[in-house]
Amino acid sequence: MRSYRPRISAQSTVAVLGLFCLGGCASQVEVDAQFPTPLIEQVPLTVGVLLDEALTEYEHYEEIPEQITWTIRLGAANRVMLEQLLGTMFMMVPVDAVPTADSASEHDGVIKPELEKFEFEVPVRGRDNFAEVWMQYRLKLYEPDGDLIVDWPVSGYGKSEIMRDREGSLNEAAIVALREVGAAIATQFPIQPEVEYWLRERQNRMQVADSTISLSSEETNLVTEDSTTGTNDD
Repeated sequence: MRSYRPRISAQSTVAVLGLFCLGGCASQVEVDAQFPTPLIEQVPLTVGVLLDEALTEYEHYEEIPEQITWTIRLGAANRVMLEQLLGTMFMMVPVDAVPTADSASEHDGVIKPELEKFEFEVPVRGRDNFAEVWMQYRLKLYEPDGDLIVDWPVSGYGKSEIMRDREGSLNEAAIVALREVGAAIATQFPIQPEVEYWLRERQNRMQVADSTISLSSEETNLVTEDSTTGTNDD
């Protein structure tokens, strides 16, 4: 897993693109991807997941004056990746708001993912014949009463050789970056200290609740047996 942030600069692309787009041109990419189901054990907690429009309709627009305009749509890919990933990690329930003290959640917690940063580079000509993408998300985990447990940054980097067209290669680079983000969330998010504490605390509550229910059931059975015995003795 890469822990560095590649230096991706639009300026490094400008000089090369100027040779081809002196009159202005535009490229559009709709990132389309399927993601493998992570091989992880589901945590038996119910978690609300808030995927707002800023995430599910995310669109990166970048204009290089008099040369090229890029429109990169990541919204659908964000939804597919995060619903599959978080739905595998937890018993996921879609929600439409972050909980507050006045409007508490009925779930064990609420996760709100955000796409914070997106950078890319697609040179047209030169020795560097690769499309590159770097993106950074933040996963915010809330208690049912709205208290923030953790605000965790996670990034991914993708690189794809430009073969037939720049748009296709950029799409592939974005998919690689998304998969790297997904792998990091699946393996690293649960072991963040704040998340580990939350997981233990919620699971302990479940065990106590289960024990209480079991004891109540046993007491009810004993009362029933005593009543039956008393009736038979009469």
